[in-house]
Amino acid sequence: MKESKGEQFSGVAQLRQQIAEELEAMQRGFSAYAAGVARHDFIQARMERIGDRQEELAACIGPDDAAHVVCELYMDKVTGADKA
Repeated sequence: MKESKGEQFSGVAQLRQQIAEELEAMQRGFSAYAAGVARHDFIQARMERIGDRQEELAACIGPDDAAHVVCELYMDKVTGADKA
């Protein structure tokens, strides 16, 4: 059964939210007090989850648009570039 446009939009919104949450957790990992390997493992796990969500998003909106969404969210959540 094919998803309706509303269901697809809802799924995209949910994936965007999950990616944003992983990026926020990753950002906290950058600034949190943590020892080298444990900190690296934490950040790597977040990045892998973001990659998984990006693949799911690509199935809904295409790989180029999915990459664009993840890049925008990264710029907003991690670098703060959209807060100027």
